[in-house]
Amino acid sequence: MIKILSTWTLFGCIVVNILFLDLVKCIVNWNGNDWAMSCDFRGNDLSNALTSSERCGGKCGETQGCTHFTWTGYSGGTCWMKSGAVSKTDAFSTNDPNMVCGVVNGGQQGAIQWNGNNWAKSCDFRGNDLFNVRVSAELCGGKCVETQGCTHFTWTPYNGGTCWMKSGAVSKSDAVPTNDPNMICGVLENSNSDWTRVWEDNFDWNGGVDPNRWEFDVGGDGWGK
Repeated sequence: MIKILSTWTLFGCIVVNILFLDLVKCIVNWNGNDWAMSCDFRGNDLSNALTSSERCGGKCGETQGCTHFTWTGYSGGTCWMKSGAVSKTDAFSTNDPNMVCGVVNGGQQGAIQWNGNNWAKSCDFRGNDLFNVRVSAELCGGKCVETQGCTHFTWTPYNGGTCWMKSGAVSKSDAVPTNDPNMICGVLENSNSDWTRVWEDNFDWNGGVDPNRWEFDVGGDGWGK
């Protein structure tokens, strides 16, 4: 009888130990960081790129729509960028000590901060491209104003700095957040209607600028109008 009880006790200890090991195995150790080793996120693949594990998080940060990522040793090192709202608790552990997973901006697409202006950082407008020109970020809004049909714009660092002028009715709510802190997007005040330049209405009878239609910002960094 004692032998039977000892056997059941031993069996019970083995089961408990197995369950405990499985529990430990499922825990991802983030170490206070936004990335961890030996972990993965299921699905929601956005794109992938061959790169080192150290650069995977930065690659995700540069990729529009990427909120989290997994790096594996596949094909010499592949960063799997993923989209959608996610949290660290969605990650699961793996048996591969070389795998890396992480989140960007807490795994959430941040809200666009317009700051009371008609332009904001880290945002974009999809499609409706009208024209593009190489220019600094500060001059992109003015270029849109000067371009007939332009109602909104996006500036990116592409090719040293490119202003993408866009057409069609649009509002600030149509802008999408990005993970690129250098990108800028903006709308013109009358972007809900077709933009038509009527130069006669912008000047008074002496040929001076009509103060009722133009605002001046001397020495500032504003976009102007």
